[in-house]
Amino acid sequence: MPKLSLPAEAALAAAGAAAAGIAGSATALRSPAVMRRLNDWASRRLTDAQRADRYAAILPTPLSGPGFYADPIDLTGLVNGDVIRVERVSPRIAVPGISIRRFMVASTDTAGNPVPVTATLVEPRRPWRGSGPRPVVVRNQPINSLGLKAAPSHRIGRGVFIDMPPFLPLLLARNYAVLLPDHEGPRMAYSAGVMAAHAVLDSVRGMTRIAPELAESPTVMDGYSGGAIATVWAAQEQPHYAPELRFAGAVAGGTPTDYALLHRSMNGAWGAGLFAAATIGQAREYPEMVELFGDFAFHLATLVKDYPQPPLAAAGLARIDLDVLAVIPEPFESPIAQAVVGANKPGASAPQMPVLLYHGSRSKLLGDQFIPEEGVTELVARWRDGGATVEYRAVPGEHMIAAGAAMPGVLRWMRDTLEAER
Repeated sequence: MPKLSLPAEAALAAAGAAAAGIAGSATALRSPAVMRRLNDWASRRLTDAQRADRYAAILPTPLSGPGFYADPIDLTGLVNGDVIRVERVSPRIAVPGISIRRFMVASTDTAGNPVPVTATLVEPRRPWRGSGPRPVVVRNQPINSLGLKAAPSHRIGRGVFIDMPPFLPLLLARNYAVLLPDHEGPRMAYSAGVMAAHAVLDSVRGMTRIAPELAESPTVMDGYSGGAIATVWAAQEQPHYAPELRFAGAVAGGTPTDYALLHRSMNGAWGAGLFAAATIGQAREYPEMVELFGDFAFHLATLVKDYPQPPLAAAGLARIDLDVLAVIPEPFESPIAQAVVGANKPGASAPQMPVLLYHGSRSKLLGDQFIPEEGVTELVARWRDGGATVEYRAVPGEHMIAAGAAMPGVLRWMRDTLEAER
């Protein structure tokens, strides 16, 4: 697909309506007659290959060319965490005083099938002067994207990696090692909890193989928003998926925990673009979801399948109600959707590591406008009922302000938690 300017990318959510001669407004899309015209318009634009395999058509475009990401990747005989390949990375914009390695390991997807996952290990060159081995922070960056070029391992080598919230430079300044998993997995399954957990935990396993001096390091996980999905699921899955791994704790903020809540707060509102992207991401792990896509929705999915976060978020300006794009009324209430929602709601089992959860709260100021606080407070209660040690902090601000407001406290919690392991 040709490279588009950001305004052009952001406008693509309404491009089909414009091409059909219909105003691309949320109100217009609720008309059955309008949707029939849009579906007819989109159907004529689908290729034979897209019609033949609708699931394959929404998968991200593979990264082409020889090198680290090249196929074929033979997983025969490998166990989770086995290293497939590793290479040193020299970013286009040099960062003095650090060493960067990206690596690929064997893992499993949501259905238990073998898949490769990738991660990046960033280490200060300065010797660790503290007691014991150098601490490690597993930094689950909010990727919130659908294309493989948005994965941290790919972006960091091109000097375009952006940390949000900006913890990475602060962690490196403390002389910690930082592991950046590509937690959306090989299909960029944005928001799929089990896939994210496996990617994170197998990345940690792989890290201990390529850097054995870190195998006994005190380790914490961290993530915000989309990265918090990976963090809470990795914390929950660790006792039975990777029981040999030890973590001092996990901290997550702005955590989406319940897609029933997100359906009410984001669908048809300013968050509709990212909610739509998360729907596509889930469909990549649950192929049966594609059955719910009308032709117009499916055609849009094929157009945005490689998009990074900014244009996906900007598409929320259209405030499209995804329900009207489905082939059935009230698709969110369908057995397919409800099964996926249930499978991606954490809380069924409790982590064994201490956990800090924080969230923008109306009780402090504003409150998170996209991700309702009640979802995370329910998770706190469920995990505590399961015997977990969970601290909850309500912080001031909406979704973005809360991330920054919590940074000092989160950094202190990380420091204290890592030091308690010595």
